[in-house]
Amino acid sequence: MAFHIEDFAGVLGAAIMVEPTPPGPNSSSPFSSKDIVMNKKLLSLREHYDLQDRQGNYLGEADGNFFQLPAKFTVFDRNHSEVMHLEGKILSLRKRFNIKDSSGNELGVIRKKLMRLFGSEYWLERNSVEFMRIYGNFTEHDYQMAVNQVEVARVHKTWVSIRDQFNISITADIDPRVVIGSAIVIEHEEVTERRHR
Repeated sequence: MAFHIEDFAGVLGAAIMVEPTPPGPNSSSPFSSKDIVMNKKLLSLREHYDLQDRQGNYLGEADGNFFQLPAKFTVFDRNHSEVMHLEGKILSLRKRFNIKDSSGNELGVIRKKLMRLFGSEYWLERNSVEFMRIYGNFTEHDYQMAVNQVEVARVHKTWVSIRDQFNISITADIDPRVVIGSAIVIEHEEVTERRHR
């Protein structure tokens, strides 16, 4: 039987093709929307975020505290049931947050990499292995998240809003909890860093 090089390439491609991200949540998830608006309350001792879809439908909220050490956040769905929580680590050479589901299972660890010439960069680890890289202009709140160099989400701040408003666009099949959790951590870290300059 003849075996053409094209057939071999197809078999090889199928063998090495790896799903870059885990399956997304089912349709009943409060964060199943691909476009999420994260509104931050200003002038408050607490860090509070309201989560909506682009049509303004309430999806949930996140609560933290500026003065809690290490910083912690709890994210709730529209029924005020816990979806996940974020735990900062204070005794770390690099700043890090653990993202865990409501049962305490780890969804990822987000770390901040300091680069003298190019500002900063974040990445998310799973089982101590880099899974997602986060890069862009954090001062302007305009950045991307990528898995295997493929963009999976983008975050952009709306400056004309009365409140700080962040538009989150999920562009690939990835758990929205990881994206939302990362956006909350980055906003907290950037605001905290500016406060201590």
